[in-house]
Amino acid sequence: MLVVLVADFGRIFAAGLSVEAAARDAAEIGANEYLANPPGPLGQPAPPGSSAYYAPLHDKIAKAACAETGDLANSAFDPLTRACVGMPLIESCIHDGQDTECSYESQGAPIPSQCDGMAPPPSNANGGANSPRWVEVRICYQFTPILASSILSFGEFWLQRTRTFTIPCYFKLGAAECG
Repeated sequence: MLVVLVADFGRIFAAGLSVEAAARDAAEIGANEYLANPPGPLGQPAPPGSSAYYAPLHDKIAKAACAETGDLANSAFDPLTRACVGMPLIESCIHDGQDTECSYESQGAPIPSQCDGMAPPPSNANGGANSPRWVEVRICYQFTPILASSILSFGEFWLQRTRTFTIPCYFKLGAAECG
């Protein structure tokens, strides 16, 4: 039983690293995609938001996170669609003041109370025209230990990670927020 307990702790640690890397990489992919295909001129405040722009960006962020967590035990990753409806749960938000898709789980799944790091949903607020824009990705993953029997159980573990990535502001070199 001690060997199984040690193995479970190792699996929890490895799953935590995978969830953290997925959140970080998905946020970076979202920031780079925003920079490569901005909703309007980057040197100006973001134009009024439209789901036609933000929904595909959120989809790309979710698919990146799904692909990176696809090897986890409870992941519902589908390699054909690159989606993972149900687990892990993913929220993303582009903090440019205009994102219309911030208050939803990326795959449309309900968020259980155990994912308290996903409530309240992120808002797309930022500090205005002179503030940097950034991407936030939240992931919640349900980990099931090996030792889960009616006699001895450690219960479920919910791993939650939030990572952000600033959208590089190459378009404003020398401005205060860019350094």
